[in-house]
Amino acid sequence: MNHLLWLLWPVSLVGILSTAVVFGTDMFFLTVGRPALRLASPTAGTEVMGFFHLYADARMPIWGVLAILSNLLLGVLTQGEHRALYWLSVSVLILFVVLYNRLSKPINRLQTEAAKTGGRLDHARELQASWDRSVMVRTALLVVSVLAQCVALLGVLA
Repeated sequence: MNHLLWLLWPVSLVGILSTAVVFGTDMFFLTVGRPALRLASPTAGTEVMGFFHLYADARMPIWGVLAILSNLLLGVLTQGEHRALYWLSVSVLILFVVLYNRLSKPINRLQTEAAKTGGRLDHARELQASWDRSVMVRTALLVVSVLAQCVALLGVLA
């Protein structure tokens, strides 16, 4: 295993940092975006979130892909309980992607289209509330993933 340490360190860091980027983004919206959007008019909230999603949906997937690939590689290269932690992280990240695609992405599309066309969503507050609920679940999954990766890395280095 010692001959793999030179590879495990950087791959672990890529996985942790990539997951942290996604976690930080969702945590920002939980703690700052959600209460701020409640104060905005439905039209303004839709426009802001629509333009956020326009860029985020194009740029954030790279971080998720890096996190999943890093954890997959670590799950293959490590042994014992560390391997189980990396596979836990991979599983949680995949579940995150499934939930994102099923719950959040359809709302993102509606908000993005409304923002780009200057349109109005009649049920903007309900859509945002649904998105907020999904981000709460997604954030919890990301906490599990980051913790699993950190504990695994500490164990590998011990």
